[in-house]
Amino acid sequence: EKIADLSFLEVLDLSDNDIKGEIPTEIGLLSRLTRLRLPYNEFIGSMPEIRNSPDLKLIQLHGNRISGTIPKLNWVITDPSSFVTDCGNPSDFDQSLVCEECTMCCNAQGDCHSQKETDIQKVGIDDYTRFSWIFFACLLGVLCALALSLFAYDKYWTNRHVLRESIRRPSLTERDNKYALNAIGEGSVYQFFLGKSWLGWTIALATIGIQIFMLFVFVDGAEIDLSDDKTDLVYTWKCPLDQDECENKTDLDWKGWTAFAILMAAHLLKDIINGSKMIVLSGKERHDRHARIRFFSGGTLLTSVSLFTLFVSTIYNMAIATSNTEIIMNSVVILFINDVDELFYETLVVINSRWVEGMSWEKGDDGKDHVEEVLKENSELKNKVKRVESEVDELRRKMTRMEEMMGIEDTPTTPQDDDAIDESD
Repeated sequence: EKIADLSFLEVLDLSDNDIKGEIPTEIGLLSRLTRLRLPYNEFIGSMPEIRNSPDLKLIQLHGNRISGTIPKLNWVITDPSSFVTDCGNPSDFDQSLVCEECTMCCNAQGDCHSQKETDIQKVGIDDYTRFSWIFFACLLGVLCALALSLFAYDKYWTNRHVLRESIRRPSLTERDNKYALNAIGEGSVYQFFLGKSWLGWTIALATIGIQIFMLFVFVDGAEIDLSDDKTDLVYTWKCPLDQDECENKTDLDWKGWTAFAILMAAHLLKDIINGSKMIVLSGKERHDRHARIRFFSGGTLLTSVSLFTLFVSTIYNMAIATSNTEIIMNSVVILFINDVDELFYETLVVINSRWVEGMSWEKGDDGKDHVEEVLKENSELKNKVKRVESEVDELRRKMTRMEEMMGIEDTPTTPQDDDAIDESD
């Protein structure tokens, strides 16, 4: 009641005084209050409503045992240190303090984290999990549009004056198949996408699914939800009792992010480029429909997994990396998931190498298809030769009739004529 009599009070700072009990409700009656600091005490219960302090610019209540829900103040705050409570995790209670308008949330260890909208939340996407599925959908749409555009360009512009038989030469398709195998990786289960074995395709797709599943584990760990104690989010802020401003204590700087960029480029850039080149091959008219599907599937999945790995590494390090060495260690762990396809391939080779060869492009049906294409080309060439020979015979007959009509006859020479010619010489 006596606090309510301090009608002209502007600053109330009772920090670090071991005050026990509940926060007096009369504080909400201080109409000229601008700064309220009650951190590092032993206040319990809930926070009273503060509706009569229009000039209030700072509220700090962390380091107490306040529970429940902080009433909304309906004010606009930009400074991260303006509204600080114990709304982080882990908490001293089963249910952490709920504060939607707080700018900073601290946990039971005294570590804090800024509570603000992420970049994806600013565009209306709730979390990284939903953004990941949107990412996959958009990427698939872009790659499909790219493949169709390349196919249309190759068919209606590049090869518009070229005969179909000349386009689909076995030598060119064989060269593209070998290039695709080198691009997708001879020592990876991804190469099964180039073959026709359904079992090989199943193994390759299962491997992709396992990799994406493991990457989503890190996506869940990177979610910035201060009310969820299951995330790996690291609280890097400190709000000292002797000052109003909170400070970010992270040691991660531009050197760590530069090392991260180099590591990502060295490990993922090759797969992204190779996957893109396979998508370009899928747009070549010289390949049949099934070959184009195989090239597109392999290239799309290779590119998608690589780009998704880059995305996951970025958001996870933004959430938990606190030093330059830690960002490198985290990245190496995530990049290891990108090598699972090669490890699975090595395991299959150890189990049964002939079985693997049967599912691979080199020992699969494509060799038979190449022989069939060569035989087909030889048969077509023979038919062309026959047509050319018949046309030549027809041309000879026409020339003979023309000579007869013009009265031109071939006069045969005799031996006597030949002797006369020799004597004259």
